Amino acid sequence: MIIACGIEYDGTDYHGFQRQRASHGPTVQGTLEAAVTQISGVQTTVMGAGRTDAGVHASGQVIHFRTESRLTVEVWRRALNAVLPSTVVVRWAKEMPEGFHARFSAQSRSYRYTIWNERFPTALRARYAYHCSRELDVTLMDDACRYLLGRKDFGAFGHSPDDSNPLKPGPHHCIRTMLEARCLRDHQQAELIYCDFTADAFLTGQVRRMVGTLLLVGQQRLSVAEFAEIVQRAEKTHPGSAAPSLGLCLVRVEYPEKFGVNGQ
Repeated sequence: MIIACGIEYDGTDYHGFQRQRASHGPTVQGTLEAAVTQISGVQTTVMGAGRTDAGVHASGQVIHFRTESRLTVEVWRRALNAVLPSTVVVRWAKEMPEGFHARFSAQSRSYRYTIWNERFPTALRARYAYHCSRELDVTLMDDACRYLLGRKDFGAFGHSPDDSNPLKPGPHHCIRTMLEARCLRDHQQAELIYCDFTADAFLTGQVRRMVGTLLLVGQQRLSVAEFAEIVQRAEKTHPGSAAPSLGLCLVRVEYPEKFGVNGQ
């Protein structure tokens, strides 16, 4: 069987989703694989829809794995949550048809970056929101976002995940399709700013550096026109730096309707 699961995790203590050498520290993929192996008794590979960076969280990650176990999907969900650490939770599990792949079947991924924009930090949101004490003009940030929309080269903000894959020699392009890009303040709690992005796929580090550059726009240290030029030139040499990972969360992965997992 192919089992797909919706995963939520606090990425604070993990060195990203993708499995690495044990000496690098724990990863979400490694933690999930250990749990599946413990339950099935067979060494199992887990594939994820998005390879989130170190410290990045997820509320809508999707994974899949193959198993010859006859456990039902509900038993799998309960068993995995029983052995996983409290920082990783299986929200749903579903048997999938042959041909489903958590990464390659996905049509889009959505990320939200959360900013706490207030003079003083907040302890209760410290693990999940970046504290920016300088006043931010969210209207300017949102105006700049329109230059991110569409299919274009996003090389100014990241690099291809395949750059580090010896099995896929380059050159690798940085062209992606941005379907949604916006910045807004929370209607009920004005200290919270959300930067939301949806694309067919993302470059490594792309969202964090887009946010870091948008922060300069919000602080009026970079004009909207200058931001547009950075996007158009697609060169990494610009003043925007990557925002810290703690504010970033993978919130949704969309698939073709035939798989029946959207909205789970």
